[in-house]
Amino acid sequence: MKHVLMTLALLGGASTAVAQTITSQSIIVNPVVSPLKVNVWTAKDTTGTKTPTYIAGDRIVLNVKTTQDAYVYLFNVDQRGNINLILPNKFASGANFIKANTTKSFPGKEDKFTFDIAGPAGLNKVLAVASTDELNLDDIAQFKEDQQTGFATVTIKGGQNGLAQALSIIVKPLESKAWVTDVAQYQISATVATPPVPVVSTTTTTTSTWKSSFKSGLSLVRVYDFYANQLKGQGYESDEMTTSRLQVVGKFSLPDETTANLTVKQRPGTTMYDVVLVRKQPQ
Repeated sequence: MKHVLMTLALLGGASTAVAQTITSQSIIVNPVVSPLKVNVWTAKDTTGTKTPTYIAGDRIVLNVKTTQDAYVYLFNVDQRGNINLILPNKFASGANFIKANTTKSFPGKEDKFTFDIAGPAGLNKVLAVASTDELNLDDIAQFKEDQQTGFATVTIKGGQNGLAQALSIIVKPLESKAWVTDVAQYQISATVATPPVPVVSTTTTTTSTWKSSFKSGLSLVRVYDFYANQLKGQGYESDEMTTSRLQVVGKFSLPDETTANLTVKQRPGTTMYDVVLVRKQPQ
């Protein structure tokens, strides 16, 4: 995807087809000049024109700003073509209507969670779509009733090409100048291996236990944060955390009284970590 040039036929208004050549940094572009402008950037690159590098466990903050009151939609497309709808979401700051010349950050300073980099390694693109009208994304993303992460499930296939095609259909009924896009890029480095994602390995009726041992160039606290933020993204609240030189232990809970105990140990004099995650459901 890094060097692909795309040619996409978009619609100016509801009926006039306009051919537009898109650079490798773009996903979808309105060929009609609009007074509405949108800019998206990462905290590491305030210009939005560079490609900053992150490693697994890094915390990323995305920022977006418009020149008019608008609804803003943020999509992330990773190296493998996986697509995530970042904004709107079901978190406290997940509303996507933004006032003119106001910067919205995700996560915001008031949020009680962080947005952590988890891989895969490679180029990622964040697409910001701003529209003066609210868009209907039901055909490409749905918030399921049992959704625990706060993010919608995206059904688009085909990476950025598939996203461009789907969005071109969604914006087709809009007036020519009613929507606009911008793209920011960031690189996930392969130099630091992503810690393994928890899966259930041992389970009883009410208890599930996951264990893993791995090497990582991340610090003890960063490894702990990697797992703690996954729990927080699933709705867990942090109740307690104790730290020592080579160990961090955290206790978490859900509103239904389900608990999770997270233990991260670093082996002395090494970059080897042992992680244990125990979840218990109320009886």
